[in-house]
Amino acid sequence: MRCSQLLIACLALLASPAICADVELPAGWRLPLKRDIADDLHIRKSSLTNYLRAVADFNGDGIDDTAYLLKPTKYGGEGLWVRLSDGQDFRWVKLAEHRWERKYSPIGLAMGIEVVSAGVYSYACFDDTKEECNFGPTSERQKLKLADPSLTYFKLESAASMFFWSRRYNKFLRVWLSD
Repeated sequence: MRCSQLLIACLALLASPAICADVELPAGWRLPLKRDIADDLHIRKSSLTNYLRAVADFNGDGIDDTAYLLKPTKYGGEGLWVRLSDGQDFRWVKLAEHRWERKYSPIGLAMGIEVVSAGVYSYACFDDTKEECNFGPTSERQKLKLADPSLTYFKLESAASMFFWSRRYNKFLRVWLSD
């Protein structure tokens, strides 16, 4: 995306200008436009970034990374991307993608993102495991101790998961917080 396209996209956003970044986005992806972030429940208005952008040092290298909810340019859907530092440069990492049937392509963003501080969190299960998720009381759930800030990824007024950087596996892992 060229600077002029980025400026137009930023001006079109309903969110704070802080959502706009002077970075080249992943090929085939764009920032959400005003029409993409309509909110009948007015939940997005409770956040300065409308839950579209989150900044923290997710991988513990001392440099802030930035997560974005982006829209694909060639089909209906949305994706969660992180511009991740490796200490010297940045690369794009796609954490999640939702593709919608053609008849639903004009639908706006359904998900939100927010930074979660380092700490201990109860979770239901890891993504892509064969274990059954325990969505019972949080006191009965497994605990996860996080050394770095992480990212909650949630459907507004619905399910939530968390992406965190695993130093052991050198990649993001996902746990489910609610169904």
